[in-house]
Amino acid sequence: MARESKINTYTRIINASLVLFNEEGERNISTNHIAAHLGISPGNLYYHFRNKDEIIIQLFKRYSEALLNYLQEAVLPASVEDSINYMAGIYDVMWEYRFLFSDVNTLLARSAELLGEHNNFTQAKVSPLLVNLLTQLNGLGIIHADRTAMNDLAVNMWMVTKYWFDFDSSLRGRTKLTQDSKTRGIYRTLSLLRPYLLPEYRDEFDKRISLANPMLK
Repeated sequence: MARESKINTYTRIINASLVLFNEEGERNISTNHIAAHLGISPGNLYYHFRNKDEIIIQLFKRYSEALLNYLQEAVLPASVEDSINYMAGIYDVMWEYRFLFSDVNTLLARSAELLGEHNNFTQAKVSPLLVNLLTQLNGLGIIHADRTAMNDLAVNMWMVTKYWFDFDSSLRGRTKLTQDSKTRGIYRTLSLLRPYLLPEYRDEFDKRISLANPMLK
């Protein structure tokens, strides 16, 4: 029974932290805020986590698992429309953990463990799966790119995606992310794909992007 209570409190702390970090900004939330939100003592929180960074690491692991599951389980696109929906799914996962991408470099600089988790996730797991996406589109004759181009494009697409929320909020002078930022991010990432589209797919791409993204500017 005690063990069950411990697991429940541990999970509650992580869940509450995610909500508070997303809504108020990670910088504005302390462990005391989290404890007060949950109605527990700071000492109870520290029993499970020594500091806020330990909570963030667990949230990053949860995010990386969710995104990896999506990339592994989602059906690879077979059309332009599928490609837009596929990228929207990636942004949906990231939106659930958006605080991680509001000031990425600051978070990474604070924790060597988080930096290691991040680099391993990006280099060993995400990039190869994005190459698989591009290989699929190349094989279907939707894009035309050689292996070098696909490897570079995969890295560039992920780089734009990862830093998009930070860039968009700073560009617009907003302290809080909004859903339209996610919408613009889908377009911005896929815009990297457009130069590789075969000519017969470009009009469809532009039309579907325009319909799916009513607030691009």
